Amino acid sequence: MKNMENIDTTNSEILVELKKLNKRLDKLTKLSKVSFSNFISGTFHSLGAIFGTIIIASALIYFFSQFNFTSSISKWIENTMSQINWTKIVTPQINTTEEKVIDTNNLN
Repeated sequence: MKNMENIDTTNSEILVELKKLNKRLDKLTKLSKVSFSNFISGTFHSLGAIFGTIIIASALIYFFSQFNFTSSISKWIENTMSQINWTKIVTPQINTTEEKVIDTNNLN
């Protein structure tokens, strides 16, 4: 008999706890709260990505600005351009159409 009373009290305690949990879940899953929470979360996620990108990009720009790449790049381009056989790439265009000269003195 005592065993059955224990089961009844535990069942009633479980029901009370389930009702409390349902009330908490209802509060947590309200559309306005969830929407606002997601909006704030997305905003801060985007801001973090932007600021992180700015910090990394500015650090890279500062690091690479310490080196003089323009002279080495211009030398590389000059060397590459001198090695290209331009006569094979750019062929001279020959005018194949004959130009007709109109004699304005003899228009008869």
